[in-house]
Amino acid sequence: MERNIFRDAFSYALGLLSRRDYSLTALERKVKERFPEIKEEELQLLREELLQSGYVNELESARRYFLRKIEKGWGKRKIACHLRSLGFPEEVIKEVELTTPFDYAYIEKEVGKLSLKKSREQLKRFLLQRGFSFSEVNHILKKVK
Repeated sequence: MERNIFRDAFSYALGLLSRRDYSLTALERKVKERFPEIKEEELQLLREELLQSGYVNELESARRYFLRKIEKGWGKRKIACHLRSLGFPEEVIKEVELTTPFDYAYIEKEVGKLSLKKSREQLKRFLLQRGFSFSEVNHILKKVK
C-alpha cells in the first residue's frame, strides 16, 4: 500500500493549526521535520491549499499574537522580534504594527505597581527589556509618576 505523504502532511498541518496559529514558514518547518521525505512540489501544494482554504491567515495570526503580547506588557519592538523568529514575513509584521492600536494601559498598570519598589533607573531598564523605545519609556514613566 502506497503511503500518501501529501494527505498525511496536510492532516498533520491541520492538527497543528487546531492547537494554535502558525506562520507558513513555521508550519512548513514542522511538516518537514515530521515528513523529511516530502517533496518540494508537495510542500508548495500544501502551502497553496492551506492559504486558499483559509486555514492559514498570517496577518490575522500575527495580529492576535500582537494583541496577546500587548496584554502581557510587551513593547512593539520585542513583539516584532518574536514574530520574526516565528517566521512571519516582514511585510505582515509591518502591517500589524501600523494597523493595530497599541494600548499602553497594561504596561502602565504594571509599572505603577513596580514604581513603589523600584527606582526610576530600574523601571527604565525594565521597560527597555520589554521592547519599548526611549521615547515610549519616558512617556510611560511620566504618566505613572
